[in-house]
Amino acid sequence: MRRTTGAALLLAVVAATNVRAQIGPEEQARRLLEDGRAAWRDGKLKQALDNFNTIASGFSGTSSVDDALLEIGRYHYEVDRNAARAREAFEQVAKRYPQSDGAPGAYWQLGWLALGSAKTVADLDDAVAQFGRVQRLYPRSEWVPKALHASAIAHRRAARLGDAALNARRVVLEYPTSDAAPAAQLELGQVLALLGRPHAAMEAFQEVRNRWPASDLGREALDRITALWRLHGSSKPLFQVDASWSVGAGDVLKGVRALLADRGGNLWIASEKVSAAVPFSPEGKMGASYNAQDPRALTLTPLGEIVFTSRTAVRVGARDVRTFSVPGDKPGVLEPLDKINAAAVVPGTGVLVADEKRKRVFLFDDASKFVSAYPDAGEREVTRIVLDSEGSILMLDHERRSITVLDRAGKLVRVIGPVGAGYNLRKPVDIAVDAFRNLYVADEELGVFVLAPDGKLLAHLQAAEARKPRAITVDQAGSVLVYDDKTQRVVRFR
Repeated sequence: MRRTTGAALLLAVVAATNVRAQIGPEEQARRLLEDGRAAWRDGKLKQALDNFNTIASGFSGTSSVDDALLEIGRYHYEVDRNAARAREAFEQVAKRYPQSDGAPGAYWQLGWLALGSAKTVADLDDAVAQFGRVQRLYPRSEWVPKALHASAIAHRRAARLGDAALNARRVVLEYPTSDAAPAAQLELGQVLALLGRPHAAMEAFQEVRNRWPASDLGREALDRITALWRLHGSSKPLFQVDASWSVGAGDVLKGVRALLADRGGNLWIASEKVSAAVPFSPEGKMGASYNAQDPRALTLTPLGEIVFTSRTAVRVGARDVRTFSVPGDKPGVLEPLDKINAAAVVPGTGVLVADEKRKRVFLFDDASKFVSAYPDAGEREVTRIVLDSEGSILMLDHERRSITVLDRAGKLVRVIGPVGAGYNLRKPVDIAVDAFRNLYVADEELGVFVLAPDGKLLAHLQAAEARKPRAITVDQAGSVLVYDDKTQRVVRFR
């Protein structure tokens, strides 16, 4: 009986080997690619990468190698966050397989890498050039509408709003059934809003909901309509206290130092009392906290990750905790920063860290290595750093009672406050920006000022329910959430 079983097993192994031998390299590579993509969808990212690397190293002569290299590049960009390795993979496709169906995707990815790290208009032009190659060299490719949409984003960030609108419209009109069409229509609405045409922008956002009701962008379009309507739907902005709304309880609402509404609709509360940043879902359910002694600030990276600042460290996302040191008085000796006020991640630039002890903002690279004082060596008591939708950097200077606005290259754009038409900042403690670059300033003595990107006063929010604002954030629908230090509660204006 044992001999029979052993013989059967041997025959099965031989048969399987023969079957594999009959499958040519083209089919083997195709199956590896399909299995790798399936593993990616299932969240088995390392397994997926192994499949793609096997194709790249062992099946380089097959038609699947360009797709495998694209997936390898995507892994390095999205998972490893290693732009250099991602670029290397994409350039292999563009240079070694220019006639493949993956080549236009490679140029699109190279443009997207340039766009993500762009600091200057010249950098943005490099991104536009890569997207242009997709359109010029591969006019029938499915990547063309994606390239047009990405070009619209690049032009918007370069402040070429007319060109941005033109590219977005082309996607919607010429490729209405493409995957890029809903996002391009949303982009068109964003550009119109930045052009100072809020009603046209609302119509453009509504088109996302009308034409692509099943799109995931429908919710985002509705939020932007709501935010614009609140500011521009009538003769003056409308903000009312939502008396029926509440969030958090107990010690979480004691010693609150920062608020943050993330892109998933959660509200994060950084509390000194519980030494943590605690998230609450839209339904009010508490989630997993990020712990840190002496929390200071909260903000988002451009990719939507939480940046949680404490006195001695900065957490980026769930696990990446960073500490920082700067050159001391003795040559070659580094001194750790132990009185951090705020931090922000700026793509293509690095990490900005505001130090209370030295009254300076310092720039560090992505490996937390000191680069320089930022934007210069001048003293400034910065307590908040946030980025707006166009990549500008806003720094609240507590001592000067003003907000400095810089572009990504560190060039001064404008200074807002302490005095402007219709307002006088007395004790600004926190700032936030909405999707349309409007600025919200929480003043402990005067309430909340809503300012246009150029500093013009749009609204002044005052209420008995928020007598001493200490922290502020703005959610995706433009609701303003304020922590009142007197009543120890979060108030929502909507």
